[in-house]
Formats: sequence, C-alpha cells, structure tokens
Amino acid sequence: MHPEERRIAGLLRELIAETGATLDSVEDRLHWEPGHLTEMLDGEARLALDDLYELLPELGATPAEFFAWLYGFEAAEGLGTVSARLGSQDDLVPPISSRTLDQRFEKSLRVVRSAMERRKAWKDERGES
Repeated sequence: MHPEERRIAGLLRELIAETGATLDSVEDRLHWEPGHLTEMLDGEARLALDDLYELLPELGATPAEFFAWLYGFEAAEGLGTVSARLGSQDDLVPPISSRTLDQRFEKSLRVVRSAMERRKAWKDERGES
C-alpha cells in the first residue's frame, strides 16, 4: 500500500471510530459486500474515489472536509467536527460559505491528483502498473 493510501485509510478508520459505527454496519448501510470496507482499509482492495465519495456522507463528512483534515488545512478544527455534525449541527459547527468549501475542495483535488501521480510513478518504478 502506498503511503498516501495508508494515510487515507487511517483517517477513514479514525472517522469511523468517531461515529461509533462498526465496519460491518457501515458496509450494511452502503449495501457493500461483507468485508469490502475492511479489504479497502487494509490495502487488499483498491480504494477508489467513488468509494470514498460514497463513504464520506455515512461518516458525516464532505470530501472537502476530509481532504482538508487529511492534508492539515483545518488543523485547528480537528476531527471533532464529525462528532459535532452528527450531534447538534447548527449549534456546534460554524457555517462555512460554499465559496470557501469550493476553494478548499479544488485545493484538495489538486493535492489528491498530485498524490495519485506520485503513486503511479511509484508503482511504475516497482513494475506494478
């Protein structure tokens, strides 16, 4: 598993733990095959962006928030916002403008694309393409 994939899987595990859900219950809600999420988080199956985009709403997070946490753009806010959003959203989480979210998402998308390019180069070097 590439280091970036390990970081993504690690953060997903943290988010799942924060929600109090089990991997099995998340898989059930998403109608995924049993063990699919575990395989993705353990690096035995490919974690595609489509899977990530399907998974994040179940964890109370948006792609923009996820990638901001992953790459430290909102370090002060931390992961506690997931718990807050699952509780009383209006009282605990200050609103973020859609323009700010769009900008963060675009920045995160650039970072992810760069990471994917590095991963491809890394796999090419190892002859795993």
